[in-house]
This record gives sequence, C-alpha cells and structure tokens, in this order.
Amino acid sequence: MEIVSTNSVLNLLYTHRYIFSFLGAFFEGTFIMILTGVLYKLGYFKFWALFSVLLGGYFLNGVIWYLIGRYGGNHVLEKWGKRLNFTKNLVEKLEEYFKNHSLRTLFITRITWGFSMLSFMIAGSFKMKFKKFAAVNLAASVVWVLGLVGIGYVFGASLKGLSIVTKSIRIGLTIALFAIIVFVSFLIVYWLRWFARTKFIQDLSEHKESQFLRWVGEKISNFGKK
Repeated sequence: MEIVSTNSVLNLLYTHRYIFSFLGAFFEGTFIMILTGVLYKLGYFKFWALFSVLLGGYFLNGVIWYLIGRYGGNHVLEKWGKRLNFTKNLVEKLEEYFKNHSLRTLFITRITWGFSMLSFMIAGSFKMKFKKFAAVNLAASVVWVLGLVGIGYVFGASLKGLSIVTKSIRIGLTIALFAIIVFVSFLIVYWLRWFARTKFIQDLSEHKESQFLRWVGEKISNFGKK
C-alpha cells in the first residue's frame, strides 16, 4: 500500500488552492476566509483571484438555500426549523418579521449560523424577486468576505514579522502564533455570530426594531428596489 507523503498533500493543496478556497467558502465560510487571509499575506494567493473565489462560493451558498426554499416551500422550512431547534413560534415570527423587513433580515442573518439558512429559505418560499435577493446576498457576502480576510491578513502580518528572528526561535514562535490565530479566530467569529444572533432573537421576540437594525437597514435599504 502506497503511503501518501505530506509533501504530496501540500503540493496538491497548493496547486488547487483556489478550488479548495471556493469549496471552503461554499461549505464552511468563516474560518476558511480567515485562513486564506493569512496565506494571502504570506504570498500564497493573488488578492482578486482569492476574493473572487471566496465571494463566489459564499454567494452561491446563499443562492442554494434560496432555491431550496423557493421550490421546497413550507415543508422544507418546518423540517429545517426542527433540525436547528427553532420552535414553530419563532419560525412564524421570523416569517412575519421578514414580510416587513426582508432586506435587513437577509443582511443581518448572513453572519449568523442557522438563521442565514432559514431566512434565505423563507425568502425563496415567499417568492422574493431573485434580483432583490441577489443584491442583498451579494452586498452581505462582500462585507463578510472582506472582513474575515482582513482579520486573517493582520494575523499573517504577525507571522511574516517573525522572519527577523533566528530560525530556531522562529519555528517555535510560528507554531505558537498559529495556534493563537486559530483560537482567536474562533473567538472572533463566535462573538460576531453570538452578537448578531442574540440581537436578532431579542428583536424577533419583542417584535420591534432595534437601533442596530435601523442602522443596518439604512445602509442596505437602496438595494434591489425594483
């Protein structure tokens, strides 16, 4: 049995790095974007090529959930609501809120785990115009991709700064810093999603707009008004 060497795997990942980045953005998104931001700073990616594949993967992910809702209807909503432990009452409130604030709902929930899928399916089930949906999905995806790649870029700059340290010390510091990058990345993403999710649930439960939602609504209110 032939043993696959580490170098072979690394060469495969490097050769097809843009394909893997696209797939990572499509299936996972957040951590992959931070990691590619680090690698971009270290010289493994070209910016516009990386940005294009990440944006394409993340945008397409949203389109898939929209189409599932559009052609699956309420049956799919109920099924996924149960899988994500959302009560029927909460799903109904989300649907009611979506009718009045569809654009800001899509934008806010794009950075929350679970709610993004649900709200995109609701957009599809309500037969929201695809052009309007695509505009908001694109805007939110651009913000999210740039933000997470930017975080990775900062971490990458820290790694690159280790080049001035002697080799023996640099190896240990690189390993330690990479571990810190992974840990802090998860904390940042978790906090961002917790904040958006908590604010959104609170707003749904009280059924009134918050200052945060109004601010975001003003920023995206001009998207897809046709």
